Amino acid sequence: MSIGWTMILAVVPLGRRPGWGQVLLSYLPIIGLVLVAAVVLAVLKRLAWRWYVTGFSRRTQFVMIASAVVLVISAIAIPIRYVRGPRAGGQPVAEDQWSTFMCNAERTGLGAGGRGPTAGQKIWTFRDGLSRSPFSASPAVVGSRVYVGSDNRQLYCLNADSGEVVWTFTAACELFASPVVAGGRVYLGEGLHHSSNAKLYCLDAATGRKIWEFATAGHIEFSPTLFDGKLYFGAGPDGIYCVDALGGQKLWQYPNAHVDLSPAVTEQGVFFGCVYGEPAFCRLDGKDGKLIWKRPAPYEVCGSPSTDGARVYFGLGNGNFDMSHANPVGSVYCLSADGGAVLWTAKADDAVLTTIALWGGSAYFGSRDGRLYCVDAQTGQRRWAYDAKEPVLSSPAVADGRVYFGCNDGLIHCVDASTGGKVWSYDTSQAAFNTEVQVIASPAIANGRLYVGSTNFVFFCLGDASAPTTGPR
Repeated sequence: MSIGWTMILAVVPLGRRPGWGQVLLSYLPIIGLVLVAAVVLAVLKRLAWRWYVTGFSRRTQFVMIASAVVLVISAIAIPIRYVRGPRAGGQPVAEDQWSTFMCNAERTGLGAGGRGPTAGQKIWTFRDGLSRSPFSASPAVVGSRVYVGSDNRQLYCLNADSGEVVWTFTAACELFASPVVAGGRVYLGEGLHHSSNAKLYCLDAATGRKIWEFATAGHIEFSPTLFDGKLYFGAGPDGIYCVDALGGQKLWQYPNAHVDLSPAVTEQGVFFGCVYGEPAFCRLDGKDGKLIWKRPAPYEVCGSPSTDGARVYFGLGNGNFDMSHANPVGSVYCLSADGGAVLWTAKADDAVLTTIALWGGSAYFGSRDGRLYCVDAQTGQRRWAYDAKEPVLSSPAVADGRVYFGCNDGLIHCVDASTGGKVWSYDTSQAAFNTEVQVIASPAIANGRLYVGSTNFVFFCLGDASAPTTGPR
């Protein structure tokens, strides 16, 4: 996100487009810095002339003025860098927040704050007493708020410290897609595969009030991706959309694919895979949606891609979230981001439906074969495999040298990211309404805690009970 847009989002009320006056207002800090620099240079010039008259050589005068210019430029650059903030996925990312599926626009699953829970103790649980619907969507955590959707069409905003309901929003369809929270807004897609005419919503993060909605003819099963003031998302048979994040206007559409996954987005473009029709790996130009490259895949591209900038990682396989294929196959493909060439492949014994997490030169992914794998991110060579003994459909999250994920038996696992050794596990069936408990949502890691829902209608906050609470409200 550019400096200007970062500041505009800070000064413009939600739901309104910035006028010229607001745009000028957003640049006042930089204008002020430039004026201060001009005054400083004028003073230095007068001082330098006096020094010259009193005996300093012209060469010494030049060196002093040049040094002063360097100091002034540095003084301007440091505040600008502070205003702009760190970039991760094209968005400023604060520490200890998990604002979207797999944490960022690259879908790396790496927590910004780096603090993961060292213990799997239950801090609190939430379930809606009026409904018994699974939590299949992954949550977003920003500040002291948790945002998570349910199959009952409700988006819940919960207090991250207590699990109490702050507000709810009712969508028209089931909520399988994870929300995106940024700039005081929540962006949310709706619908499952049988849905049509689903919408993308923009809500006020503080109140849940709807700011705008964008209608599609398809369904939005996975999280939209926010990058540089734009939202990119798959809408089933509608393909890929790009809309303006501020006002919700359509910028472009790529209709030549069935896309049910979250795209990974960088300055290089938009990366996604196709499940139905002709399975393929694709890259679009993020500015206009034009196809840059498309490479055929041997079977369905099931997992949302992730990227480290140079490489793009895709999970493949047959079967689905409900069952394995009669003749299961699965693998991970690593492609060159630039040209789409296959760099390596890593096989699994069943479909890889998860997104591949990236950390410390390693790639982590789960499979329906019951294992979580760790491979070298540059070569695909296996480093270890953790036997969870049940299908792993929950995309892994990495924080503080540990990997967190859920399984089809309702267990949430934490393993050492370097060795694959078990650190702890938690059984969500302890709070179950029935014996068929699954955790298919990817956990969110923030403030030293883990947040995730399960199919037993319960949402969990786990961690060390003595860990500090979340940031300011």
